[in-house]
Amino acid sequence: MKSLGLFLLRLIFGSLIAIHGYPKLFGGQGKSQSIRPELERVLGQGFTQSVEGGGMQNVAGMMQSMNMPAPQVLAGMSGSAEFFGGLALILGWHTRLASLALLTNMAVAIRKIHWNQGLLGQGGAENALTFFAAFLTLLVAGPGKISLDRG
Repeated sequence: MKSLGLFLLRLIFGSLIAIHGYPKLFGGQGKSQSIRPELERVLGQGFTQSVEGGGMQNVAGMMQSMNMPAPQVLAGMSGSAEFFGGLALILGWHTRLASLALLTNMAVAIRKIHWNQGLLGQGGAENALTFFAAFLTLLVAGPGKISLDRG
């Protein structure tokens, strides 16, 4: 049962964070036109808006506005951690390494974006802390037996 629970945790949070990272890497103006209506129905208009407003340049600009060093590099690292780290979690492949990268990403997001908004409400830290807790659990517990890691 433990392995099933870890698999479900990896599947749910890996999928959600990969979907969250997709617009950062592959988004940008005009990119939302390639989103199929079926996908938009499932993921919502927020995803379409996120794709349209995403892209490496926009993410780097946001990071630069927060006075973060090397915003272009950090934008790539953040989008890659979320998208590829999420895929790794789904597969249970290098789970602890992916969890560590995602933990780091969430810690920065909590501190730089959500911290001053409080815990609950629009922009608050609640969702980011939930992701943080899931990734911390996977870092400590490992992927379980239903994984490519077989841990």
